[in-house]
Amino acid sequence: MSDNLVSMSQIYERSHKRIFDFLYKYTQNADTAMDLMQDSFLSFHKHYGNAGLSEEKSIMVLYTIARNLSINYAKKFSTSREIASDEIEFHSHNPKLETKAEYQDLEDRLYSFLGELSEEERSALLLKNVEGFQLVQIAEVLGVSVSTASRLVIKATEKVLAIAKRENLVPD
Repeated sequence: MSDNLVSMSQIYERSHKRIFDFLYKYTQNADTAMDLMQDSFLSFHKHYGNAGLSEEKSIMVLYTIARNLSINYAKKFSTSREIASDEIEFHSHNPKLETKAEYQDLEDRLYSFLGELSEEERSALLLKNVEGFQLVQIAEVLGVSVSTASRLVIKATEKVLAIAKRENLVPD
């Protein structure tokens, strides 16, 4: 049993930040992301703790659990994003800080567009571009074929670009 605990501990240490980041970008709420991350690990431990999965397979299962929990949460509750304006110093004379604030604002606006995508498109786009997953891994997490995963990534990317153009964030 102690070997299993060490394994679970290693999996947690190596992946909890990535799972949290995925959930945060998905939900746009830190508290919700933290709750869902904890629920993901608890569910994984309960159902797969003694399954003897490799670390890579365990992480794929964790992403699948996290995604499913976030979908269930979104269906139950209307999630709203809280913006902490005190995080950015708007009246700074530091060009580097102002540029950083502009990039953060752009990133926040782009993430807000994810709400206009379907659940599968949003998951595929986050897994590909934020988590850096390969199409095979995305297909495994989403439970679809590799070609379907590819189509989801392409379709989601096209939609986000169209939304960005609509919002005047990219040149025509």
